[in-house]
Amino acid sequence: MVKRISMLVVSSLVMVACGPGAKIDGKQGAAEAMFAASQPSKNNTSASPVDVSANCPHGGTAEINGAGISIGIGSGTAGVGTNFNMKYNGCGVAKGDLGIAIYNGELKFSQNIMAGSGSALVEQGFKGKVLVQGAYDDFLDVDVTQRVAVGDLGANGTGVSVVLKGTISTSEGTFTFDESVDVVAGQISAKINASR
Repeated sequence: MVKRISMLVVSSLVMVACGPGAKIDGKQGAAEAMFAASQPSKNNTSASPVDVSANCPHGGTAEINGAGISIGIGSGTAGVGTNFNMKYNGCGVAKGDLGIAIYNGELKFSQNIMAGSGSALVEQGFKGKVLVQGAYDDFLDVDVTQRVAVGDLGANGTGVSVVLKGTISTSEGTFTFDESVDVVAGQISAKINASR
């Protein structure tokens, strides 16, 4: 009896030490994970072409380099655009009940800030692949644009509406977007892999 209890305790500790190994849950989770990838850019909404290293919300850094800038003025709107590479180095972008989602990898990133009468929007394009680790065992392979109000980009723990267009792949498959999606900033829907 004591031997069985000891084995049960050891088995439980091994499972805890391995972490939950959560997967990003479906199309909604893919949208949330994509929005989380933009969080380090909230410190760079000036469209500055300077290379920087931004601190991520839950530890680690995101290095922004290779930036270029463009400025345009249209009918009733003004815009500033930039493009750069964002390299995630143990970048904690979201925190939930399971723990922290940590991103590693690099995305090519473009950003246009469009200011109109009384509103400002950010349109961000992402292309590349990152590993989603920490509380997760998954990846994001993206070729997508997202449009969001400037004030919502830095939101945390609140509902945000983003317009996504393009594809996002995770371990569950490839999801195609051409729609508005509601996300809760700082959260990624997860599914625990029961076979672990």
